[in-house]
Amino acid sequence: MREIKIFLIVVIFAGIVYWGVEPYAHSVMKPHVAPANFNFSAEDLNYAKSILAQKEVALNDAKKANDTKRIESAQKELDKAKEDLNQVKTLWDKVAKIDLSKGNVAKGKEFFTENCASCHGLKEDNITSPVADSSAFGVIPPDLSAAGVIFDDKFLAALVINPSVALKVYHKFGDNFPMPPYQDTPEVMDANIANVVAYLKEMGNKFETNEDIAIKKEIETKYQKMANSPEKTALINKDITFAKDKATFIEACGRCHDVKYDNFFTPSKHSDLKTYLGSIPPDLSMMIRSRGEQYLHDFINDTQKLLPGTAMPRVGLTESAQAKVISYIEKVGDSKKEEREKTGIYIMIFFVILSVFAIGWKRSVWSKLH
Repeated sequence: MREIKIFLIVVIFAGIVYWGVEPYAHSVMKPHVAPANFNFSAEDLNYAKSILAQKEVALNDAKKANDTKRIESAQKELDKAKEDLNQVKTLWDKVAKIDLSKGNVAKGKEFFTENCASCHGLKEDNITSPVADSSAFGVIPPDLSAAGVIFDDKFLAALVINPSVALKVYHKFGDNFPMPPYQDTPEVMDANIANVVAYLKEMGNKFETNEDIAIKKEIETKYQKMANSPEKTALINKDITFAKDKATFIEACGRCHDVKYDNFFTPSKHSDLKTYLGSIPPDLSMMIRSRGEQYLHDFINDTQKLLPGTAMPRVGLTESAQAKVISYIEKVGDSKKEEREKTGIYIMIFFVILSVFAIGWKRSVWSKLH
């Protein structure tokens, strides 16, 4: 009976900590945010509206306190929130009017060559970027060969119209973002954006096909001396998946972030990145362990939601591309996860068996004493 009372006390205490204290502490240190939303228009509008609502509450609180300085400060922040919401709404209203299904690939290439190729390369179509390093802009402008398959179509359109608002870095760069907004009459602008997105998608599909072939060939060459077996097939498939995930990571994140545990280093200079962003972007080798998978999903989808004011741009990846990026980060930073989870089950089984024997042994000992 005494043991049962002790057991109940432990259960109650553990329950209070697990369902009471821990969730409260977690909610304070890491406030709940809406999950990743790949409808970027809805995501941006909802976020801007939520900030506006917070600023309205802050202004009302300041008025109730009758604090003049607080009222002035809260009013400025509220005005800024209204301005941000208006910017977001204007941008996505323009995107909504573009019929991306009517894009012309050939005209898109013409537009790209005349307007984008002064900074961006597109290796898949033998277009080389004239910007060879990060000294000019703080970061190397991305080669856009994969852009059409890893980035959302509407995000690409928004990026061309107003880059700093689409990337959610207007608060840092204002109108001085290195990539200028595209301006023209609405009809011409809509047509050109649909064309260039169609061109990027065409090139993206070609790039992905050729890259998959190259990866498969490289991995099969690596294992060519190994006898055919289910184990060999499993190793090849595992390495191919890893290589594809890594390739997507490099296209999406590799211009700023290192992954030292995988011997990957950004080609941009850290000093240039610090000048551009205000700090050196972190090495992502162990990010999966320090932040967790859900945090990374939400953060990459909308950087401002979890880290307001950060200079890191929103990436704009499709859901499948983002899953590949996080898969790569997890495989590098937590390569023993699968093995650890399997071991955990065995350990739990071991303790259950051990408990049975311990209880039996205790009863045997105490029965002789009584």
